Amino acid sequence: MVILSASGVGKSYGINTILQDVSFHINEGDRIGIIGDNGAGKSTLLSILTGALSYDTGELFMSSQIDVGYLKQHDNFSSENTVYQEMLSIFSETMAMEESMHNMSTLISRKSEAGEDVEDLLLKYNELMESFERKGGFSYRSEIRGILSSMAFPEEFYDKKISTLSGGERTRLALASLLLKKPGLLLLDEPTNHLDIGTLKWLEQYLKSY
Repeated sequence: MVILSASGVGKSYGINTILQDVSFHINEGDRIGIIGDNGAGKSTLLSILTGALSYDTGELFMSSQIDVGYLKQHDNFSSENTVYQEMLSIFSETMAMEESMHNMSTLISRKSEAGEDVEDLLLKYNELMESFERKGGFSYRSEIRGILSSMAFPEEFYDKKISTLSGGERTRLALASLLLKKPGLLLLDEPTNHLDIGTLKWLEQYLKSY
């Protein structure tokens, strides 16, 4: 299934043509690299694909069923959260379900001890738990730790405010955030910047199975 296509896309700034007659299509499951010299227009093209930048000519198609994750070449990840708080916020819906399960479990226990009928509550609890499991509710915290560790963020970083991190660390964290969100289409601009060889090898393997 085609999830993204371009036909004759062009972009100019005044008399300077940045992109001309760009055409391609991306199918679900494709892994594509854009190769070119500095200033060739790679970042411009990615900005156009995300809708952050307009184009002058041609046509773009993006499947409405696909959500897009975009890592900029120089990503200013701005937040006053700590590293771990920011990663947890990705799973806010899952965490809300977790709290609902806890509250419902407490209510079931209280009513059961009082001799009240809890059959309907148990059915609702089981439905909620199944939905929670489908969303990875029993593993999201370990997934966060795994991704952070793989992206060279050991536990001593967890309580650091993002605003205190270096530019390279914020870019790595932005990439970690994208990997946890699992968008249908990942657009990565120079994703290997700020990665050591171990992290780079891990990322290569991760993207092969994405």
